[in-house]
Amino acid sequence: MSLRRLPAVLVVGAVIAALLSGCSGDRTSPTAASSTAAVGPVASSSSSSPSPSATTTPDDAESPTTSATVPPPLPQPVASVPKVKRSGQPSSPSVTAPAAKFTAPVTYPDGVRLDIVRTVRATETGHGPGVMAGRKYVRFELKLTNGSAKAINLNQVVLTTYYSASKQLAAPVYTESAKTYDFSGIVKPGASATAFYAFAVPDSGLKKLTMVVDFDGTHTSATYSGAVVVS
Repeated sequence: MSLRRLPAVLVVGAVIAALLSGCSGDRTSPTAASSTAAVGPVASSSSSSPSPSATTTPDDAESPTTSATVPPPLPQPVASVPKVKRSGQPSSPSVTAPAAKFTAPVTYPDGVRLDIVRTVRATETGHGPGVMAGRKYVRFELKLTNGSAKAINLNQVVLTTYYSASKQLAAPVYTESAKTYDFSGIVKPGASATAFYAFAVPDSGLKKLTMVVDFDGTHTSATYSGAVVVS
């Protein structure tokens, strides 16, 4: 009789071994999952056991260890600002306008005009990706008025700003506190469009600043240069 029961005992033993193996896998899986989530600020936490606080939250963003403030970029002098090539638009502009001071508009002979409506000085605030808390920037409100007989495509507008005698490139600021809004869409004859652009510029850079607004392929880039008066 013991010989007939022997296979059953072996089967039961195998089942028990399999169950124990399954339980061991369940115990180790949470640890493996938590280790993959410990990236960035979480990895610097002093706690060694996984907990709900390991998940990034708005409160975590307020702590000094998660500040996105970083050193300013290395000097990047601007040698020249080439005209942007746009698909479906002229490869060479045919309508030109002279450069202007920041207090005057750039006016084209076909009736297109670009005004700097307002210039504001501000400092970056907040936390998160792309934010450099404490960095000063200048924010421009631009208005393009189409007084020509043709529509203007503003879906590929490129602004380049640099400052000081060394022509240091000014980094664009696209944070929530800056409230920027690019040009876009088609501006029909007689209509206008408004946009808001911000650039990181130190106080000394406001004395000698250049901003190049390349808004389409038909017109030369609108260029402003000189001292900037901010409000």
